[in-house]
Amino acid sequence: MRDAADMAAESVVWGPYASYDDIARFEYGRRMWRIPDMRRRLLANWLDERHPHRERFLAQRALIEEVLASDEPVPILDQRLRERGTSLRCLAREIPVVFGLWFDETARSPGNSL
Repeated sequence: MRDAADMAAESVVWGPYASYDDIARFEYGRRMWRIPDMRRRLLANWLDERHPHRERFLAQRALIEEVLASDEPVPILDQRLRERGTSLRCLAREIPVVFGLWFDETARSPGNSL
């Protein structure tokens, strides 16, 4: 469980008007990214030609994957991103949503272990 100091440090990263959708995409995306089958399904979903944010994902793919794979605490990750001219708040908005309509198709494909 996070203590008050950690929560205060994170609130600085997300700002006074935090978008809980962005924070959730980052937190849950990071958790799912650690599971190889889920990471494969996320990538299949985000790279699908039907995905409306596919082009945005492709433009930021390396950075999004780096952030999702990171184990760094939120304030440290944000600081590292700021040194590169962006922020965690900005990048969290670039993590594409998952469209359940075809997300399950990857689970039903022949040869998948899901």
